[in-house]
Amino acid sequence: MLWPSPVDTDSRGLLNRILRELHERGVPSFVDYSFVEFAANIAMFVPLGFLLAVVLGPRRWWLAFFITIALSASIELYQFVALPHRYATVRDVVANSGGGALGALLAALVISLARIRRPPRPPRFPGPGDPTAHIRI
Repeated sequence: MLWPSPVDTDSRGLLNRILRELHERGVPSFVDYSFVEFAANIAMFVPLGFLLAVVLGPRRWWLAFFITIALSASIELYQFVALPHRYATVRDVVANSGGGALGALLAALVISLARIRRPPRPPRFPGPGDPTAHIRI
């Protein structure tokens, strides 16, 4: 993410050869270098969005989306300002944010399913020393 030179410098030729082979075997031509880069930017932020949503919990999981937008925009701004051999793009912010959103949504789904499958808690009866022991229902 924050390497001083493009991260794909050494692998770009290999990726282009793999893509040519895939195209010869029927993979659609829209699956090109740009497509793979965009998909990689999405995939890179899915785990981050997932983990943030889990840490934030069931009530604030949606904040993970905004955190990933801020983080991605910060990374791109840093690239623009401090790394002259890197390219800062809005497209990367969109891809990274999309990945963060996918991860957060996946975490929300997992959290919801875990809550549905959890057996109900037994009723809590106040014991001695419980400040709610005097409340009668």
